[in-house]
This record gives sequence, structure tokens and C-alpha cells, in this order.
Amino acid sequence: MSFSIHSRRGQTLVEALVALSILTVGFVGIVTLLTKSFQLNRTTSNDTQATYLAAEGIEVTKNLIDHDVYEQLSGNSNYSWGSCFPYSGSWYYYPIDYETTDCKSLVSPPSKSPPNTPLYFDPTTHTFSTNSFGTNPTNFVRNIKVTNNGEELDVQSTVTWTNGSLGNTITLEDHFYNWHQ
Repeated sequence: MSFSIHSRRGQTLVEALVALSILTVGFVGIVTLLTKSFQLNRTTSNDTQATYLAAEGIEVTKNLIDHDVYEQLSGNSNYSWGSCFPYSGSWYYYPIDYETTDCKSLVSPPSKSPPNTPLYFDPTTHTFSTNSFGTNPTNFVRNIKVTNNGEELDVQSTVTWTNGSLGNTITLEDHFYNWHQ
């Protein structure tokens, strides 16, 4: 059996089209994988940032409690443990950030509903605040709820943000006791 050149006509074109199709499917798979990888990286980055912001809310609240104690120990009778959060037996939301250095810098009176104030990033100090002057807006909102139970302060720091069309929330909680007496 012999084959002539005329019977193989077009076979090279078909082989080239099949090879091109296989390469195209491979490249589409790689591009899809890279796109999903970048999206997952962004999601993980936002989750980590939100966790740090929630922890920061608790840390700054603890700093206010410590400030009250140090003021009292230095003889200032206007301060005592938890004096920044004087509403015993109740809970309130406080807009607290690193610019909140003492009780006087807290918004008075606090609110029973979350303020839902967005956080802004200051590129010069690398801090987040509720002050929008000279800063960049973020997609994070932090609400700090403090419950005063007399000798215990229950602090809940909740951060919400959006990831594309999905809304996300993380809440961290800590309890501080009046052990200074």
C-alpha cells in the first residue's frame, strides 16, 4: 500500500490546529489560576489587616484604662480605674483610635448604636484613625463596644469590610479587671 502526497494534503494544517487548541487551553488554565491566586492573596491580606485592626482597638482601649490608673497613682483625683468608661452596668460604642490619648479625647456622650465610621490610613505615620484629614480612606470600619460591669470592663472590637461584593466581619473580645485596688 502506498500513499501519495496528495492524500496527506491538509493533514499538517489539522495537526497545527489541534496543537494550537491544546496550547490555548493550557494558557487559559494558567491565567485562571493566576487570577484566583491574586484574588486569594487579596482576601488573605484583608483578613489579616482586619484582625490587626480589631486587636488595635482593644489595645488602645487598654491604654486608656492604664492611663486612668497612672493618673490616679500620680495623685490626680479626677481619674480612677475605668473612669473613661463610667457608665456602670451598661454598654456603649466608643470611636477609639491612636489619637485617643485620654478621657478628654473621647466623644461624649458615647452612643448605643455603632458609629460605623470608616478608618483612614495616614501614610506619614502609618496609623489608622477616624480622622480623614490628610489620610487615605480604607474599606475597614471599626466599632468598639465597652461594657462596664463595675469591676470588669468587657471590650469588643468589631471590624467590618468588603471583599468585592462580600461583606466580612471579625470580632475580638477581651476582659479587663480592676486589680489595682
